[in-house]
Amino acid sequence: MEQKLVLKLIFKRLLWAFFLMIFASFLCFVMIYHAKGSVVFASVPQGTSIKIKEEIERNLNLDKPLLEQYENWLFNAMKGDFSYSLISGEKVNEILKEKLPYTIILGSLAFFILFVLSLVLALFCVLYKDSFLDKFITFSTMSFFALPAFSLSLMLILVFAVFFKLFPSSAIADIGFEDDVFNRLWHLFLPVCALVLSHLAVFVRFIRTSLIDSLNQSFIESAFARGLSKTRIYLHFVLKDAFGSILAYFGASFVSFLMGTYIVENVFSYEGVGNLVIKSILFKDYPVVLAVVIFSILVVVLVNLIVEIICKMINPRFANA
Repeated sequence: MEQKLVLKLIFKRLLWAFFLMIFASFLCFVMIYHAKGSVVFASVPQGTSIKIKEEIERNLNLDKPLLEQYENWLFNAMKGDFSYSLISGEKVNEILKEKLPYTIILGSLAFFILFVLSLVLALFCVLYKDSFLDKFITFSTMSFFALPAFSLSLMLILVFAVFFKLFPSSAIADIGFEDDVFNRLWHLFLPVCALVLSHLAVFVRFIRTSLIDSLNQSFIESAFARGLSKTRIYLHFVLKDAFGSILAYFGASFVSFLMGTYIVENVFSYEGVGNLVIKSILFKDYPVVLAVVIFSILVVVLVNLIVEIICKMINPRFANA
């Protein structure tokens, strides 16, 4: 790709991300503003008088009109200041700085494993199309897909943490082993499995379909006619032809994968962004929630931008898409 085209693409995606962040943050703020409950319930004991609760809300500027509150937050956010958590009083920037690495590690590891495993299983399905192996892979992956990520996480905890006691069911590491890499990976096993298994069926099915479509291309038939080995044709020609579409689909599906990561983190009490945002939504801690929304949009846009550039480099047909 030419450098000008890449810069133009980056500018368009960043401009789109900017307007999307404003729209999404405002919509999210409106829903939180009109939701029942109050951040006061997280910071004062039960039975506190209404007068004291109203005083706390005034001190937090929660008594001001919706547009005024959002305007104050937006101008500060555009300067890189996401204000303070209404629950803990900590700077949201510092909270995200602490929580983000855990979410990035979990999400990146699970997404990489999902990509590689989906590719391998789909190749087996195509190589042994309509065989027992193809049907077994389809049936097994669809069985996990039938369960939502929330239910699948609970099932994994019940089987592997409660019954067999093989893996821990919560936290990022055992107490006293926070710096132990292997202990952290041990705690990551079940959350990663929940994320991978809950998305595996759709990705395997899509890759399988893409590879079969590529097999119908005329140059693939010519390769078979020239007597090239089946393995070389599949790995070199078929996979290369379908790889752009596969990457594009993974990029487009990253939004649902990220939301699944937040849910899985909450189930496993994994101290990442997902666990943080669920608690913040419950207690209407809008500075934290909006900061996570902004982060999520940036990550999704960045991933899709990288995928789009790679696709256009691999296959020129995407250049005018």
